[in-house]
Amino acid sequence: SHLELNTDNAADIDAVELYDELIALSELISPKTSPLKVLEFIARNDFFTPNTAIALCILLTVPVSVASDERSFSKLKLLKNYLRSTISQNRLSGFALISIENTIAKNLDFTDLLKDYTSIKTRKNQFI
Repeated sequence: SHLELNTDNAADIDAVELYDELIALSELISPKTSPLKVLEFIARNDFFTPNTAIALCILLTVPVSVASDERSFSKLKLLKNYLRSTISQNRLSGFALISIENTIAKNLDFTDLLKDYTSIKTRKNQFI
């Protein structure tokens, strides 16, 4: 029978299959590849290693340390203090996420979004 990484008889990952997948992936991907890049590689190749994909999703969504959690909350506190009176909760949550994930945010292209926003603002001003 297969070993499972489980809690109360519920398992998302089969340990033996995960081991086999990691061996196969190690031959396809260079050793210093980031977890996000590995997950993108798996997604591009039709999730041929499902156990590894699940493990990477867990790894990439759980804060690595308490310091990471504390940074997230301190960023949120700074944003709340600065924007408290002028912003909705939904928008505040979006800004907090962008601030916390700033390395990803730095690579985003806002060109199309800004064009749409300015065209809406321009139309509103014409009616005033």
